[in-house]
Amino acid sequence: MRRALTAVLVAALVSIGWTTPEAADLYMQVVAHEDDDLLFMNPDIDLTISTRTPTVTVFVTAGQITGAGSTDEERARNRQRGIQDAYARMAGVPDVNPGGQEEWAGGLVTVAGRQAERYVLVGRTDVQLVFLNLRDGQLGAVRDGGVTDRTVIPAGGLVTQSYSYDRAAVVTALADLMRAYRPTLVRAQDPLPDARYDVDHSDHVAAARFTDDAVRSYGGQPAQVNYRDYNNTSVPNNLSSSTVARKSSIFDQYLRYDGNTGLRRYLVGMNYRWPRGTAWAGRNADGRPQVFVVRGGVPYAYWQTPSGPWAGPGGLADAGGPLAQALAVASNPDGTMEVFARRQSDHHLLSLRQNAPNGGWSGPWTDLGNPNSALGNADQVGLPAVAANADGRLQVFVKNGGGGVSTKYRTATGWSDWVDLFGTDVQDGLSAVRTPQGRIELFASTRSRLLRWYQQQPNGGFTRDETLPSAVPASPPSAALSQDGRVEVLYRRADTEEVVVTVQTAGGWQAAPVLLGGHGGVGQQAVVTAPPGADARIVVFQRNGGTGVSMTMQRGPNAGYGAWTDLGGVIVDYPAAVLDARGAVVVATVGTDGAVYIRTQAAAGASSPFGAWQRL
Repeated sequence: MRRALTAVLVAALVSIGWTTPEAADLYMQVVAHEDDDLLFMNPDIDLTISTRTPTVTVFVTAGQITGAGSTDEERARNRQRGIQDAYARMAGVPDVNPGGQEEWAGGLVTVAGRQAERYVLVGRTDVQLVFLNLRDGQLGAVRDGGVTDRTVIPAGGLVTQSYSYDRAAVVTALADLMRAYRPTLVRAQDPLPDARYDVDHSDHVAAARFTDDAVRSYGGQPAQVNYRDYNNTSVPNNLSSSTVARKSSIFDQYLRYDGNTGLRRYLVGMNYRWPRGTAWAGRNADGRPQVFVVRGGVPYAYWQTPSGPWAGPGGLADAGGPLAQALAVASNPDGTMEVFARRQSDHHLLSLRQNAPNGGWSGPWTDLGNPNSALGNADQVGLPAVAANADGRLQVFVKNGGGGVSTKYRTATGWSDWVDLFGTDVQDGLSAVRTPQGRIELFASTRSRLLRWYQQQPNGGFTRDETLPSAVPASPPSAALSQDGRVEVLYRRADTEEVVVTVQTAGGWQAAPVLLGGHGGVGQQAVVTAPPGADARIVVFQRNGGTGVSMTMQRGPNAGYGAWTDLGGVIVDYPAAVLDARGAVVVATVGTDGAVYIRTQAAAGASSPFGAWQRL
């Protein structure tokens, strides 16, 4: 799935700077401090390096407050040395001299008219680090307080002059780096931490928001992934013991130059903020699949044409502001699809309806507002999920600012007001499904169990069920229907990377979840029931521990699940799955180059093989 480099990433250091990197795909991480990447973005960065996808990590501050040394300058340089050792470990480059960083070649690069330090791992030139060296603890004031900061000069480093940075200069510096590297994926920290949990570092939030600002200024529209930071420990651990051990061994290389062993508590998980989810695929009225992605806050569509090949990307109507990565898709009674999104600039939920069945997307978007607009916590509203009522009317659900669930539904004249379905401790990533009886069932993860809301009558109100048998969930749930109409809810089990399923029975719910295992990884599963008819079974896809896609399915209609199959690929986050007009399964992913890739069954049917990955 990763394309070959179009040129050598770094050829040599010359007196005026570095050669411009040219790669078909490249990941850029932007973090506040030298350790934020190791604590909050691993194992993702480690896996990226293992796949030899070119990567550059940008450290905005010098981190001079902590670390080994008696002066700001010494601490700044020692934190650089620690992070260099950690990246060499991830890349498998031997550290011949543990007291030095001879495996790195350093030079100066000019950004926003100022000099910054750039280092290339000599044995793996696809791995690079950039240090801007602003002062630790001041980044939030620079972005939002009108403060002009001056950089730290690391002891024995490459930069010999201190530079001033105001908000505009930081944005320009990051945008300059993006223009030079042309990243296909940008990873950043949490721009809007969950206010229910641990207070985050102001530098973390500012670095994330600066990254968003720079992406808009750069204009290259990369895919984006954000990571939760300090409140990563406020939710269930979602990494296996072996992954934590690997993550810890990397962090130990850095820790020799920091010494803050209390940071180890953050190594047990990796959680996305504003995850893409698995609901970004839909079907046209004639059955042709269509998928939707957000790049740089802008939505795009890819679609299968009537003659078979895929087309796109085609831009959707202007949403009036940048959108979160997650989109949810459903179909109206007339066959038009509708896309639901969260606008990041004002925290409103939006929807965009297809112009006509099988048609285009000229808009405009409908502003669905925010269920907490008058309560002071509107920014804490989550990402949309959607399902159709028995009469075809769409109903959208969202985690509200209080940590419960709110909903609104289409009426004869527009949309209803927001209705509070209550609940507590709800985590982002809801899943809704309509049963054969025409009743919507909604599922959410909390930090201790699954919650369920269900309609007692088609098109009716919702009852909350807090007694659903479940393991402690470490991912959002994904609900699907067995051939006989029973609901099965799949999710990750806490402290592992395994998938479990909570199964509905004829008279209620199975007392204990069923362990499905898996091929590692984190996050939500994409589910689809196929083929239509008597042989239907649930098919499950997930991003695995090698950043590829793994699949399992029920062994037969209404049966248990078979072994997992690795479908390969190297993907960004979560897949989506949909049926084509034949009833064959199409699984869609976003690759390391930011493009959409699909694998399609040769024909409808459980035994039908999948073709090769196809880049759209």
